[in-house]
Amino acid sequence: MKDARKVCHNSEETSLRNALVAYENAGIALTLGGRPSTPRELARLCVIREKGCYMGDYIQDEKGKLKEIRFDKVKES
Repeated sequence: MKDARKVCHNSEETSLRNALVAYENAGIALTLGGRPSTPRELARLCVIREKGCYMGDYIQDEKGKLKEIRFDKVKES
């Protein structure tokens, strides 16, 4: 029997990864700490949080269209 926390993390990770794949397929750039990243890497880091917490910053072009999502590590106070 699977640990309930693991099942929850897997479900959250899959859901977030699918959303990020949709953004990527729409031509939205995904970055992590200033470098290109993948939906898989971002979803894993955001859900597991073993290397800190990350927050997405949604960047628009001059017409207000989403062009990039920048994930950066957030310091906890």
